[in-house]
Amino acid sequence: MDETLQRRLYIAQALLLGLPALVAGGGVAGLAVYVFFDRHGYMNNREGLFLLGWALAGVCGLLGWAWLSVVYLRRGRTALRSTGPLPWVGLGLGVLAALGVVVLVMYNSLSGSSWRALGYLMVGPPLLVCSAHLAFLRAFPAAAGEY
Repeated sequence: MDETLQRRLYIAQALLLGLPALVAGGGVAGLAVYVFFDRHGYMNNREGLFLLGWALAGVCGLLGWAWLSVVYLRRGRTALRSTGPLPWVGLGLGVLAALGVVVLVMYNSLSGSSWRALGYLMVGPPLLVCSAHLAFLRAFPAAAGEY
């Protein structure tokens, strides 16, 4: 697949999956940080610190995804390979936070408590597809004639 088609596919993924997850995930992460700093009396210390860590991991993931997406869409696959480790670490933290959401939803669904937990799947897990695409683009070199 040539680079232009690869970028168009990524733009479609980013618009359909990334932007809604960015808005929803950013809102929930911001709310979690607000709850930790303003309403921390409702939770004990471990719960509050867990919530803050989860929210900050999600924010790091969103920022890393946005950074790497801009790098890829502006300068291509080679610039994605030459990007430093900071956005990749942020993206990795976001992947862990999104997988935590998936585990939470699976636990709630399998325990039969509520189907409303399925709404949380829009909070961050759609970015797993975009993140996997970025990792694929970085890991596998393009064919010689595609640049």
